[in-house]
Amino acid sequence: MTREIFFVADDFGASAEINRAIVKAHRDGALYGASLMMGQPGTEDAVALARENPSLKIGWHLHLCDSRPVTCREWPWHDEPVKAGFRMALSGSARKLMESEIRVQWELFEATGLPCAFVNSHHHLHSHPMVYPRLLEVLPASFSGWLRLGQPRFFENGTVPLSTRALGMLMRRHRRNCRGFRTSRTLWGIDRTFRMDAREVTDAVRLLDDGLHEFIFHPRKSDGDQDLAALMKFNNLCLKAKVV
Repeated sequence: MTREIFFVADDFGASAEINRAIVKAHRDGALYGASLMMGQPGTEDAVALARENPSLKIGWHLHLCDSRPVTCREWPWHDEPVKAGFRMALSGSARKLMESEIRVQWELFEATGLPCAFVNSHHHLHSHPMVYPRLLEVLPASFSGWLRLGQPRFFENGTVPLSTRALGMLMRRHRRNCRGFRTSRTLWGIDRTFRMDAREVTDAVRLLDDGLHEFIFHPRKSDGDQDLAALMKFNNLCLKAKVV
């Protein structure tokens, strides 16, 4: 069995500025892949950059809030993921919108012609009990990437928020029902959004055993960005690919 360490940046396509930061983190740092959002202001730019940088692995970043929908003008729950979760659980019309978005966003991703290396979502809403089954329905049996279902891990010991404990329970449940797709074993970075630290990541990597481990980053700009700075401090030859 092998140990695989992947550094992934979310929100590729959200804006041109984010796109440039992500590409810089890949070219000059340790970034392995980027999660692509469909139908956003920077999506076309992101797709073009992905084609110019074929070594940057691209995944699908499903978005169901805090973004621009692709099948309607705006989200009825606006930018609030908790409200989105409740609406999708309780409202048939909300679930219908969710199902349409999943299907169309995947179709748009496929239309880019980019190989899909992994699948995840904005605010981890793919773990929602109503969303996850629909997500599995659109993925073809030939999908050979991995699903972001790793157990959330924190860099510091302490009280784990209730929302993160709930997310961990859902991730474990979904790993048992993954249709044979690969899944990540651990997920790092939830407690360090926009402020990843290279020293903390290095210490965590040293302690990891076999399995697929994912570290999520959110580079926002090409200068003065903490996540980008962290990625630039690593030896990119060591961590861009799997570690055996």
